[in-house]
Amino acid sequence: MRRDISEGHQVSTANGINGATTNGNTSSVEELDILVIGGGFAGVYLLYQLRKLNFQVKVVEAGSDLGGVWHWNRYPGARVDSQYPVYSYSLPEVYEDWTWSCHYPDWEEIQEYFQHVDRKLGIKKDTVFNTKVTDATFDEKSNQWTVLCDTGKTFRVQYLIASTGFAAKRYICSGPLANKLNW
Repeated sequence: MRRDISEGHQVSTANGINGATTNGNTSSVEELDILVIGGGFAGVYLLYQLRKLNFQVKVVEAGSDLGGVWHWNRYPGARVDSQYPVYSYSLPEVYEDWTWSCHYPDWEEIQEYFQHVDRKLGIKKDTVFNTKVTDATFDEKSNQWTVLCDTGKTFRVQYLIASTGFAAKRYICSGPLANKLNW
């Protein structure tokens, strides 16, 4: 049984049976303790904290840089709707030499902040960019997840953490109740 990450459905899969195969190079499997999906604020923080606990961990990020939703929200006038402390890590090594230019920074300053965080914490060295998770299968015998990515990369991990955020992908309600709801 696998969970279809993109749609939230459970479907059964067959690997190599009746012509069905995995999507990617199965000879190149990277084994880790933990894989975090998403390189936004939560994913970056998780990577930092889990490395401190000596876990072998990586982040898989769909974008080409850190920032999560702030990597994608690059349009004129885009800025945060909460004051900067909400968009800051409470880590001395990060905040000691960072000063926000205003209380509600724009997307460019958020991107600069993520670059600063990377310089201080070395986040990018354990982040795989331009990569989407397409499938995650849990094997109860080995107690591990096999995670397939759209690039052909495969991970085998004990823990899989979806840190994709609530604003990462819109979801439109469907089904019999969708038309009855008062939007």
